Amino acid sequence: MKKIWWPAVIVVLLLSPLTVYGQGGGSVVADSFVSATLGRPYEFNVYLPAGYEGSDARYPTVYLLHGRGDTKDAWLNIRDTLDRMTAEGAIPPVIAVLPDAPSLSAAGYYIDSQYQGGEALESAFFNELIPYMDATYRTLADSASRIVGGYSMGGYGAMRYALAHPEMFMGALILSPAVYTPLPPADSSTREFGAFGKGDVLFDEEIYQSLNYPAVLETFERGGQPLYVFIAVGDDEWKHPNPEDQLHDLDLEAHLLFNRLARVSDIAAEFRVYNGGHDWDVWQHGFEEGMSYLANYLKTSEGEEAVGAALGGELLGTPEMDFAGGVAFDSEGALIHALGAAGPIGDQPHHGDLDVVVIKRGTDGSILWTQQIGTGATDRPYGVAVDAANNILVVGYTSGNLDGAHAANEGNDPFVIKLAPDGTVLWITQFGDADAADRGYGLAVAPDGAIYVTGYTKGVLDGANAGDKDVYCARISPQGEIEWIRQFGGEGEDKGQAIAATADGVIVAGMTGSDLAGSQGDIDGFLVYFDAAGNELWRRQFGTPGWDEATGVAAADGQFVVTGFVSGDFAGALVGDKDLMVAFFDAGGELVRAVQVGTPLNDKGADVRFDAASNVIVAGYTDGNLAGSVGRFDVVLLKYAPDGEQLGMWQWGTPEDDGADEWAEENLFLATGQGEALAITGLTSGQVGETAPVGGGDVFLTLLNAE
Repeated sequence: MKKIWWPAVIVVLLLSPLTVYGQGGGSVVADSFVSATLGRPYEFNVYLPAGYEGSDARYPTVYLLHGRGDTKDAWLNIRDTLDRMTAEGAIPPVIAVLPDAPSLSAAGYYIDSQYQGGEALESAFFNELIPYMDATYRTLADSASRIVGGYSMGGYGAMRYALAHPEMFMGALILSPAVYTPLPPADSSTREFGAFGKGDVLFDEEIYQSLNYPAVLETFERGGQPLYVFIAVGDDEWKHPNPEDQLHDLDLEAHLLFNRLARVSDIAAEFRVYNGGHDWDVWQHGFEEGMSYLANYLKTSEGEEAVGAALGGELLGTPEMDFAGGVAFDSEGALIHALGAAGPIGDQPHHGDLDVVVIKRGTDGSILWTQQIGTGATDRPYGVAVDAANNILVVGYTSGNLDGAHAANEGNDPFVIKLAPDGTVLWITQFGDADAADRGYGLAVAPDGAIYVTGYTKGVLDGANAGDKDVYCARISPQGEIEWIRQFGGEGEDKGQAIAATADGVIVAGMTGSDLAGSQGDIDGFLVYFDAAGNELWRRQFGTPGWDEATGVAAADGQFVVTGFVSGDFAGALVGDKDLMVAFFDAGGELVRAVQVGTPLNDKGADVRFDAASNVIVAGYTDGNLAGSVGRFDVVLLKYAPDGEQLGMWQWGTPEDDGADEWAEENLFLATGQGEALAITGLTSGQVGETAPVGGGDVFLTLLNAE
C-alpha cells in the first residue's frame, strides 16, 4: 500500500493495482482509494485517451456524475463516443473521471448530507478525488482545463459544483438536471433518501433551498472568463400527472435553469431540447453537442495557447440600450463615428427614443465636436462615409419626421444626413413608402460625390413590390436630391445590407430568401451591379443549402470582396453552426476564390475594407475560439493579401457580448485609414478598459493598426 499526503493533510490509500480493460481507442481504468472523509473506499472509473500510455503529455479532465440508481459504470456508454469525437477532432483528447455515488444507501445528490447515515460527498469530491486525480494521472491541474458534467441527479450535482465552486471548472455539461424550484415535487427522490435531510428527518425544505442553484447564484462570481454551461433535456421527460406538479416537468425545470443562468453576467449558457425522454437517447445527443461546445473554450496544454486580448478603447453610452452606427476616417486622419443613443451624449440634448449622434475626433483622439440629431421617435444610424471634401454622410432609418417634410410618417423611412467638416448639418433627405416599413442599411460615396444607399422596403419605391421585403438601391446627388431608385426582389425576404461605389457604378450585397439569380438554399447571399445611370449590369446569387448572408462588401482594383457567413460547405467543410465567409469576385461577378473560417459555434463576418496597401481587412465576431476566446461573442479581425493569403487573425473582447447582441445579430463597423490605421466600433455589454458599462448595451470605439 502507498500513502499519499495532500497539503490539506488528508490520507489517501490506494486499495488495489489499476485495472485496465478495453482494446483500441482509449482505455478505462477501475481505480479507488480509501477516503478519509467518507471512511470507506471511493471508487471510480477513469477513461484515458488513446496514446496516453506512450505519451508524457498532460490532458484536460472531464468529471461525469451519474444519476440516481446507477453506478460509475453508467457513463461507460460514452467511451466509444469519446474515441470517435477525439479521432474526428471534434474535441481534444481528455481524461474522463466517472465517480461512484452509492446514492441508494448513502443519501446521494453529491452534497454533504446532514442526514443520519448520509455522507459528505461534496467534500470528498473536492478535497480528495480531484487532488488524487491531479497527483496520480497526467491531468492539467487547472480550472481552465476542467469540466464537470452529469445527468439527472448527476445533473443537479454538476450544476451545484460549477456554481458553488466557480474557481474549479471552466464549464459544466448539464443533462436532464433534477433541479426543482422552489421545492421538489412530492414524488421526487430528493425527498426519499435523506440527501437533503437532517438527523432522522428525510427532507428539510430549508436545507434544500439553501443548496439549490437560486441560492448559490446569489454569491456566484467569476470576475473574468465566464463559466460556460451547456444544458440539454428531452421534450418528454417526467410528465407529472398531478396538476400541482406539472411545473416540475424536467423540460420546464431545465428551461427555467437556463433562463436564470442566461441573465448572469459571468455565465455563458446554451440550451437544447431533444426529442426523447429521461434516457440515453437524450443524454448521448446532449453529451456530444455539449462536449463540442465546451471543448471550444477548454485549455488543452501547459504551453502558450491562443489567448484573445481584452477589448480596449473608449466606451460611450447611456443607461439605456445604445447601438454603434458607423465609422470612417477623413483625408486628414480625423475619425468620425456615429451611434444610436437612447439618451444625451456629452452636452447634447436628447430628442426621443434613439437619436443619431455623430462625433468627430482629431488625430490625437480628442473630440472636436458632437452633433445629436433626432425626433421624438426612433432614429438609428447604420453607416458613415466621408466625401472628397471631408463632408460627412450618415445613413439609417427614422420612425419620425427627421427632415421636417414627413409629418405623417408612422413607419420607418430611410434617411441620409450630410454634415460639413465642422459638424453643421447641410441637409437631410428622408424617403420611403408612407404606408410601409423601409430602412437604410448601407452607404457609399462615389468619386463624383454622389451618394449610394441600400436597404429594404416593404412597400413601393420603384415599381411593384415582389414579396415580403425588396432590396432597393438609390443614388442621391451631392445636394441631397434622389436621382434614381432601383427596387428588386422575389417572393421571399430580401435585404440590401452593404454597398460599395466604383468609378463607374455601384455594387449592392445582401441576403435573399428568393430566387434572384438561381437559389442555392434557404437564404443566400447576392451581389447586384449597377452603372451610374442605374442600369443593372449583372447579378449573382451564392451560398449553400442552408442560411447564408452577405453583410459587407468592398470594391477596389477591379475586384469585389464580400464577407458574411454560411451555414454549409461553401469554401470548405462547415465547422460549426455558422462559419465566417470571405469571397473574392472579379469585375464581371465571377467568384475567384473564397475562404471559410469557423469554430464549432457561431462565426460571422460583419464588415470588410481594403487598406492602403490593397490588403483586405475583415471585421467579424465569434462566440468560439478563432484566435483565443475572451468571453461570449468576441470581435475578430482577419487580414488577407490581395491574392487571398491570410496574413493575420486577432480576437478581442470582454467577458460579455461584443460586436453582436444576445441574438447573435451584428452591430459592428470597420474603417481603414492612412497607413495601417484601423478603427472598429460596435455594441458591447462589457467593460472596456477602465470604463464600466453605462447601460444595457454600450458602444465601444477601438483604434488599431493591423501590422
